[in-house]
Parts: sequence; structure tokens; C-alpha cells
Amino acid sequence: MKKTFLSLGLVLTAMTASAQIDYMLPDGLLAVELQVNPFSNDFNTFKMGELKGRLFLDNKSVIRVGVGIGIDSDKNDDSKNYDDRSQDQSSYTVSKENTQTKINKTELRLSLGYEYHFANAGRMDFYGGVEAGYEGKFFSGTVNKSTESRRVMANTEALTSSYDNKEYTKMIPGDSPSYNEHSIFANVFTGLDFFIYKGLYIGTELGISFKTGKEKNGYYTQTRGEKSYQGAEIKTDWTENYSSQTGIKNYLDNINKTVTTTVEAVTDHSATTTRLKVYVEPAIRIGWLF
Repeated sequence: MKKTFLSLGLVLTAMTASAQIDYMLPDGLLAVELQVNPFSNDFNTFKMGELKGRLFLDNKSVIRVGVGIGIDSDKNDDSKNYDDRSQDQSSYTVSKENTQTKINKTELRLSLGYEYHFANAGRMDFYGGVEAGYEGKFFSGTVNKSTESRRVMANTEALTSSYDNKEYTKMIPGDSPSYNEHSIFANVFTGLDFFIYKGLYIGTELGISFKTGKEKNGYYTQTRGEKSYQGAEIKTDWTENYSSQTGIKNYLDNINKTVTTTVEAVTDHSATTTRLKVYVEPAIRIGWLF
């Protein structure tokens, strides 16, 4: 990161030094820019690009509006096989387990701000300002697992098939799951634009950001089942349905045709978080002043 900003500074310094001293900034009323931050790794490979409009009231005062959307969908398939026939041909187990995981992540960002452009030097235009807005994070996912097993012992064969499917709403799975979040933020910033050619410019910002938000409750629904045979005889045949939203679990014994219903405690995962941090937007802001 430090090397990136150092390189950027050297490039801008060199470009400024080679520019004419009497370079005049272009006149315009509206600027449109695309802002992409590849160093923002809240979601690992997930990154958000922001489209921003800037309305120049005069050569000092600017109103800006930003809209950012980030979407990421990750799918993973995993298979595990087990076979111990090489140890004993008369008693062994052969099994195969397949797990398919899919995770969806979406982020929405809306902002409104004001800039005051207080100085310019050659191709550089310096400004400061404030902005506020909304940021939402939305998650969902599925985990589907199936197992097929064949057990041979004393010339008797037992076949078992099972599955465990989960569908996640307003959350994603994992040891430390993430839940949908709604936040409001306020930023105080200073930055610069470097005009490359006529109205074309790149820029960067440095500021302090205050954010407060609330994670919403997420939940999952789970369907599990198993069916096994020993020879032609059915040994087990059951299904289970569960919702972490209601805590209700239904266990169906398909052999005896019975249903058992239980209710588990429901956990409240909602939480309010407040953050105050210094932020930097690297110079991958490119725009055009009309």
C-alpha cells in the first residue's frame, strides 16, 4: 500500500513539474467519475465500484452525489472419497461425500456531499469537504451435502444415503458468519484532482469516517435425511426440517409414520456497531469535467 502511494506521488510530481506553469484548469459545470478501490478487501475478492457526479456551483463550491454497487457470487464444489477395501476384502467401507457451497454478497452505497476547492497549482486542484450517506450489505447462501456409503461385513451389505441441505437468508455460513447490515456514515475529507488532458483527471482522497450501523438477524432453514438398507430390509428412513428463525424442528420417521416436533431457543444476532477511522481512497478515480 505504501509503495502504491509513493509511486503515485512520484508520478504526479513528475507530471506537475513537466506541466506549464500557467496551465489553466478547464471550466465546467458537471464532472462524472468512476471510482474503484481494489485495496478494499472487506469481502476478500469482493470489491465495489462507485459512480460519482459532481455539480460545480462555481469554481469553489461543488455538490457531489455517489452511487456504488458491489456484487459477488462464489460457488465451490468439494468431493471426498473413502475406500478401505485394500485392507480386507471381506469387510470394508466405500463412501463418497459431495458438498456444494454457494455464497452471494451485495453492497449498496449512496452518498451526498459538499466540496470546497481552496487552491490549485498547475494541473492540481485541492479541495476539502464533508459527505454523508447510507451503506447496506446483503448476504445469502446455500450448503448442500450428500453422502453415499456401502458397508460390507460378513458377506452382508448395507447401503446408506444421506443429505444435509441448508439455505441461508440475510447471512452467509462460516465459523464467524456475517449478517445483513444497514449503516449510515459521515466523512470529513481533503483531496486533490490531477488534470491529465483538458477535462480528464485522476484523483485521491484522505479523510476521517464515522459509521454507525446495525446487523440484522439472519437465519437458515435445514433439511436433513437418511435412508439405509441391509440387504432388502429398510433399517432407517427419516427426514428432519428445522428453521433457526422460529426454532421449530420436525422429525419425521418414515418407517413408523410418526412426526416429532420440538422447539429450540432462537438466538438474537442483531448488534449495533460504531466505527471511527481514517480512510484513504487510492488514485483510481478517473473522471471528466464537462
